[in-house]
Amino acid sequence: MINKYLPIRKVKMWIKKFIKRFIAYERCAHKLALSCCLGIYIAFSPFFGFHTAMVFFLSWLFALNCAVMMGVSMLVNNPWTMMPVYGAGYAFGDWLLKLFGVDHTYNPAWVTSCNLWLNTHIGLPGISFWAFLIGGNIVGICLALVCYPFIKRYAHLMHQKSKQKVKRTFKAARRAMAKAKPVLQKIKDSKTPMAILSNKLANRVSQISK
Repeated sequence: MINKYLPIRKVKMWIKKFIKRFIAYERCAHKLALSCCLGIYIAFSPFFGFHTAMVFFLSWLFALNCAVMMGVSMLVNNPWTMMPVYGAGYAFGDWLLKLFGVDHTYNPAWVTSCNLWLNTHIGLPGISFWAFLIGGNIVGICLALVCYPFIKRYAHLMHQKSKQKVKRTFKAARRAMAKAKPVLQKIKDSKTPMAILSNKLANRVSQISK
C-alpha cells in the first residue's frame, strides 16, 4: 500500500523543489510573477514555432528572468499538454466568434491546404485560422492576468520564509558563539599556536554573524 503512493510523493517533492528553485532565481516578487505570467501567455500563444524567440524578446524588452519564463512556458506547453492547451484556445475562439456572429470560415491558402490534408487523411473537419489566433491570445492573456496576483503573493511569502530562516540561523550562530566564548577565552589566554588560530576564527565568525 505504501509503495502505491511512492510515485505520487516523489512527484510532489519534485514539484516543490522545482518551485523553490524558480523562486530562488528571482528575488523580486513582482518580476518573478511577471515572468511566470508571460510564460503562461507564451504557452497559450498561437504563434507556434516562435515561442522561444518570444521568450528571449520579452525577457529582454521588460528586463525579466529568461530562465523562469522559459521554464514556465515549457511546463505549461509541452508534448504531453500541447493538444489540450491549443484545443482550449481554439474552442474558446470558435465560441467567441460564433457568439458575435462573425463568419470565420475564410482561411489563408496554406490553412486551406492543411484542412484538406486533415480531412483526407485523418477525417477531421476544417479548422479556423481566426478562431485559433484569437482564442489562443485571449485565453493566454486572461490566464496571465488571473495568475499574476496569486504568484506574486506566493513568491512574497516564500521570500519572507527564507529571510526568517536566515535570521534564525544567525541567531543560532550567535548563541553558539556566546556559549563558546568562555572556552575560547581560556584558549586565548594560554598563548599557544592553537590559541592564535582560535582567536582568528572567533573574530571571523563574529564579523559574519553581525
